[in-house]
Amino acid sequence: MSQPELILFARQPMAGQVKTRLQPGYSPERAAEIAAFMIRATVELAVSAWPGEVSLYVSPDPDHPLFHELAREFHVRLAAQTGDDLGARMLNALREGSERNDCAAGMGCDVPQCGWDVLDQANDWLARGKNVLGPTEDGGYYFIGLQDARPELFTDMPWGGNQVLETTLARAEKLGMEFDLLKRLRDIDTADDLWLVAQNYEPLKKFL
Repeated sequence: MSQPELILFARQPMAGQVKTRLQPGYSPERAAEIAAFMIRATVELAVSAWPGEVSLYVSPDPDHPLFHELAREFHVRLAAQTGDDLGARMLNALREGSERNDCAAGMGCDVPQCGWDVLDQANDWLARGKNVLGPTEDGGYYFIGLQDARPELFTDMPWGGNQVLETTLARAEKLGMEFDLLKRLRDIDTADDLWLVAQNYEPLKKFL
């Protein structure tokens, strides 16, 4: 049996198109720089901590120098996200990962402070046939690992709101699925998030 695959999700770090909630505390250019830093830090963490394959699924397309640089440097698979909304893009990527490696997990690039121990725990649970969720402070999740990527967990989901985790768990219960939960983390969306995470994650302090 192959190792579970880890799929990282990222948007092109273009000024004005990413991390817009960091403004007005940061300029669009600085917000894009922060986004690029977090993408690189997440890829670096993933390839060092995850024993299986790591893929980087990007939006709107892979044609950005940072993505090509990361693919060359860390030997990760680079692919474009496909689907009409976030749920469809996640579902399609996880299904592709599962076809390659039995089961797959998805993770955003908003929690660079996520330690290797968290990914090690997630991989262990997945390899033992469990489903895994990593909750965020704002009611969403930063990590989802599935033995079977069911569309019910991704369709018509209130993405961006504070009910994503709760809704996911409720739908899973109806499907007869159980999740093991990783430790709760703060994803970095706002200037306040950045400041709070940087207090315990040294690399971010250069942006304060």
